[in-house]
Amino acid sequence: MKIESIKIKNYRVFQNVVVRDIPNMAVFLGMNGVGKTTFFDIFGFLHDAIQSNIRAALAKRGGFNEVISRGQTGDIEFEIKFRPSEDEPLITYYLAIGLLEKHKPAIKKK
Repeated sequence: MKIESIKIKNYRVFQNVVVRDIPNMAVFLGMNGVGKTTFFDIFGFLHDAIQSNIRAALAKRGGFNEVISRGQTGDIEFEIKFRPSEDEPLITYYLAIGLLEKHKPAIKKK
């Protein structure tokens, strides 16, 4: 599988970030607190959400209010564009997570 791009909105330090043209081998460098670990946690979060459910994946990380970017009120959004193999078409996976009434997290759009 080859990830072509990933868009992240309101997930921890990433308020609105798009990473494009990701090479097969990449090294992520940066100062403490800029999001290196958080970037890789996105894949763990999505894995946990698929294996169990959104609420369990959020609970593992302290809940919705701990995961959403500080000061943001919108949904947490992910858009991943990938190809299963070089000769296959591009697939887009989109997920939006927000709060319903009574502040319960739920998938708003996928």
